[in-house]
Amino acid sequence: MFKSTWAATRSGPRIIPRSIDLTSYEILDHTADTGIEARAASLPDLIRDLATGMFAIMAFTDRCPTSEEVHVEVGAPKYEDLVVETLSELLYEAEVEDLVLCGFEVEMVSSHRIGITARGVPVSEAELDGPPIKAVTYHDVVVEETEDGWFGRVYFDV
Repeated sequence: MFKSTWAATRSGPRIIPRSIDLTSYEILDHTADTGIEARAASLPDLIRDLATGMFAIMAFTDRCPTSEEVHVEVGAPKYEDLVVETLSELLYEAEVEDLVLCGFEVEMVSSHRIGITARGVPVSEAELDGPPIKAVTYHDVVVEETEDGWFGRVYFDV
């Protein structure tokens, strides 16, 4: 699997592959947005991988020394809501704290509540690579437990 990066063309932005192996999530191309899919053994691992992928759309997170930390706790009645609200909260914290987040520890607090410790680096020290994400959307969101673990898909407004 390859990480993708944005490139400007006459027909608009498009995603082109780079040679960095991501293994835990896949960036999806969409006409107006961009998205990611991930598969993981557990719901906390799925949320970690989706969060990692979300920030990898915007910056080189594999070269991101973590020097700052934020804590988030989110609860929601449905797993789709839990994922969208968690990613939205991480995006908000990154914006408010002026950080690129690149390391996530996720734990289940209860059946529909998670806690996350996210580590990152100030934007001024990060290597930005793609379009900024404006919002996490509910467009085609999928979060489901499968025979092999968990699957999730989320799109972002860029």
